[in-house]
Amino acid sequence: MGVEVDKVPSKFEPGGPDVLPLNGHSLPIRELRLTSAGSSASDKSAEVDWETTRHLAAATQLDLRYARLVVRKIIGEPFRVVAPAAGADVVVVTRWALAALRRRAQRDAALTCLLIFGSVTALIAWTWIPLAVVTALAVLVVAQERWVRDVKVITRLMLRGRFRARDAPSSPSPRIEERLAVVKEQQNGNLVVFRGQSAFVGSGQRVLHDRILVNVALGKRGKNGKRQQPIPFSNPELHAALETALKGMDFPELRVCERLFVNGEHVAGNSRLLPNPLGPPVASAPPNLLYNGCLHPTPEARTYLCAEIGGWKGQLVVSLFARAVQARGSLQVEWTFHLLPPLHDNLLQIDHWFERRRIRQLANAVGTGFIWSIPSLILAPVNFVRHAAGPLIDKLHIKKQSFAIRNGYVFNYGSLRSIREDPISYKVPHYFLAQDQLTFILLAEHTMIRALGRFLKAHKVDMKQFTSQEETFINKVKNYNVDEINAHNVSVGNKSRAGDSKGSASSSGK
Repeated sequence: MGVEVDKVPSKFEPGGPDVLPLNGHSLPIRELRLTSAGSSASDKSAEVDWETTRHLAAATQLDLRYARLVVRKIIGEPFRVVAPAAGADVVVVTRWALAALRRRAQRDAALTCLLIFGSVTALIAWTWIPLAVVTALAVLVVAQERWVRDVKVITRLMLRGRFRARDAPSSPSPRIEERLAVVKEQQNGNLVVFRGQSAFVGSGQRVLHDRILVNVALGKRGKNGKRQQPIPFSNPELHAALETALKGMDFPELRVCERLFVNGEHVAGNSRLLPNPLGPPVASAPPNLLYNGCLHPTPEARTYLCAEIGGWKGQLVVSLFARAVQARGSLQVEWTFHLLPPLHDNLLQIDHWFERRRIRQLANAVGTGFIWSIPSLILAPVNFVRHAAGPLIDKLHIKKQSFAIRNGYVFNYGSLRSIREDPISYKVPHYFLAQDQLTFILLAEHTMIRALGRFLKAHKVDMKQFTSQEETFINKVKNYNVDEINAHNVSVGNKSRAGDSKGSASSSGK
């Protein structure tokens, strides 16, 4: 039994009694439905926050350049760690990208055979009739591929309420399936291997960076006016206290954990992170390395406390990276916020473009066949050779990398740019979304500073220095804004700057 769109049930699935989704989290009210007989609430709730994944999957069908980019980054780089893609399932998107490329390869193979058959027959019979027949058949082939893409794939499997991760087609190649299994583990791991200055790869643009410095060797004064001896503590203990406080924010889409960040050029020297030089680094660092990276950070590796706050079904992700450092009685706690904005507007319109009557979709497919049959027929041999040569090119690329590794050349195992970061847009499509990204940052920062204050007070540290800095952060809150966030000038705050303010950027989602 369903619930009308304009009525809000007292109990619904998912969410439980008297819990309404806020700020784009969970399922919007217009999609709330009482669980009907024979359906599983857990099955439904497991799929409600896949919006970003389904839009990226649709992008692989609509733009083959993006599909090739996904396959090159995920499948074509077997020695590298795949960058985290917050709010999206990399494996599902990659499966759909492979399916789109296979479908187009089959179309080009059919067109190539038609072109060769028509040309040879026309030369032998010395008549244009075979070419005319081939052209007519090419219209059908191109139209059929467009019909399968639009109706059988996007309309049937990728529109709102119809997308399921289990529908992503598997690859016939065992090598690709093995690679995807490794990638799945990497996405859930605690090890981040980066390249160059992109330590927080996959998390978007930096929007805020700050730090606080406290003399923890100075104890607070007791009732008698004498200073007490401060209680020593370690960096891991402080990380644990901050982690508990951040988890207490209890956002619907919140993930808090520690991660070890390692430079991709230095991971080769550690057999626990790279047991096989001719394979990718492990998905998760051992607990002792995670602990040592927090207690004794090095230029090559250090541990950060990470908090990902998601909203709008993965369209908005704010990431916090914080760490503590102590030296000779001084404590520095630094933190940085990164923002992963929504996808490009073009990718968000698939529900409007493809929720149409079948007769109109058929007309679109036939129209595409008539318009693109001749260009597709002419280019089919070139495109088919490109498809056929793809595995060979990948094999040569991998062979070149393995040669460098075997012979001791410097090889960077670090992640490439995330497939979630490629098709982003800095044009915020919704007023509330713009406010939420600032809300997430302010609440996380305030929670962390308050937890730090409680921790220091419990360890009998003199709070005068901390309190003065805390007031400074609170006073800055009223000047924070999100109006200046764009591709080249990402800033939060009245004095924060992240680049050249003269430029602007747009993403084509390709």
